[in-house]
Amino acid sequence: MLQEDGLWKALRTVMFLVLAVTTAGCYSLRTAPLSNIPQKRNVVMLHADDSLWAVSNYTVSDGILTGLINQDSLKISKLRVTHLYAAPASAVMIDGTKLSVPAANIAKTDYLVFDPWLTLAGLTAIAFDAFYFILLVF
Repeated sequence: MLQEDGLWKALRTVMFLVLAVTTAGCYSLRTAPLSNIPQKRNVVMLHADDSLWAVSNYTVSDGILTGLINQDSLKISKLRVTHLYAAPASAVMIDGTKLSVPAANIAKTDYLVFDPWLTLAGLTAIAFDAFYFILLVF
């Protein structure tokens, strides 16, 4: 009975740490100015109040971001998308499939980047938990 209680405690510890590591993920969110969006980002998700537009072929010139609104459903990885947050929504001008918004109205620019240190820490925690669990079982 005593060994079974120790096994359950170890299992709870392992499951808690695995849950903590997996929810942390291997990516971190980076906030940057509009001019520093990485070139490999080919889609911008523009958020304004409750509205959301997927914009491709975008350019920033004369302080205005312009691009084409995608009508099709996109299948793009998280690492290829940049999220822009504009306020107020009335600053976003839509003409057919063309969208434009002044850069001054874009309050925030976020994109995900792979974080090797976070990944290494997560893998180390999982390995430590597995080793600890094996020691308690045997």
